[in-house]
Amino acid sequence: MQNKTENSISAEHVKNNQAQRATTKHAGKMKTITTTINYETDHTHSYLKLNEHKILNAFERLAAILRMAKTSSVAYTRISEWHRDINLNLAQAQLDTLHEQRVEREKSLPVMGDFIINTPDNYAMQFEVSHPVGLTITQLIVAVDKELNAIEKLFMFGALDDLEYEQACKQVAAIVTGVTDRIMKVTSPGKREGGQFNPRYYLEFLRDPQFNMLSLCDIPYEVAKTILTEEQLVLIVKAKNEDSESKVA
Repeated sequence: MQNKTENSISAEHVKNNQAQRATTKHAGKMKTITTTINYETDHTHSYLKLNEHKILNAFERLAAILRMAKTSSVAYTRISEWHRDINLNLAQAQLDTLHEQRVEREKSLPVMGDFIINTPDNYAMQFEVSHPVGLTITQLIVAVDKELNAIEKLFMFGALDDLEYEQACKQVAAIVTGVTDRIMKVTSPGKREGGQFNPRYYLEFLRDPQFNMLSLCDIPYEVAKTILTEEQLVLIVKAKNEDSESKVA
């Protein structure tokens, strides 16, 4: 755990450099958690400026579900295991693939020369969240940014061209966006027609053993094969077949 001095330095650094900030609506109404992300890449900087509130809203929705689901062990286990074993594991599988591609590229394109890459001092952002689950996305952003920073160095040293760098940025964006999009999709039944999302209403679905969460995730089959069981893959195929039949009809 960080000590008080470290937290003070981190907060002061953000204040002095006018870092971005995304704050839960529960701030000042209940205990919250503030964490600072210090990142290195231009892409992460641009991505967070455009998507910080989308990220926060998705994880605050998940937080609301977890708080409500603590009265039902079945519902709580189902949503928490989905996020850990499916949602985050899928992101990790994509990140692992990106890492392997980068390492392979470095073998054939060694970085040569003596250069210094200068990173702006304000490459930092604060997230204030209402539940520990919110820290899972900030940890993922840091991990993704670390990998992209290694790719960005290849680009800055001339080992990658602009098209290749842009493709890598798209892969990175898809990892983080995929996590938030899957949260919104898998929880979409909790939004009544014409109304706002209701976590209590969504619990009714989580308690239903016939509720197929995987059918709502829209997971690419090739990626799904790397993290899902045979039984889970069957559910995805079944859902896609039913969707195709409904469109034909």
